Amino acid sequence: IAGGIALGAAVDYLNDVGMDHIAAYEHELLDYGTQQLKTIEGLKIFGDVLNKAAVISFNVTTLHPYDIGTIVDKLGIAVRTGHHCAQPVMERYQVPGTVRASFAFYNTKEEIDIMVQALQRAVSMLS
Repeated sequence: IAGGIALGAAVDYLNDVGMDHIAAYEHELLDYGTQQLKTIEGLKIFGDVLNKAAVISFNVTTLHPYDIGTIVDKLGIAVRTGHHCAQPVMERYQVPGTVRASFAFYNTKEEIDIMVQALQRAVSMLS
């Protein structure tokens, strides 16, 4: 019963915030994050297309995604690294994995700025 009650409360909360508002804000975060990440020299974004979820997968030059992920984690930034359930296609294109940042309606542009600063620090440490 507790799970059903919690799900109902979560749905009520999302409806109160407004799904259209959430989608628009997450798209705004995606656009902002994409532009900020593109300022990092050597950073390549995978899947930079229209109408995508607020998720950015990327690598930086020849640096291994796990190394980047480990450093930014130590700097307090949560990103995912790995194949993200796409190992066959990554093997096909010889991509060792990617770093993935995900944004949601509870994130801010300031948090994206902090993430970019941590990534820049990781890149400078590993280069």
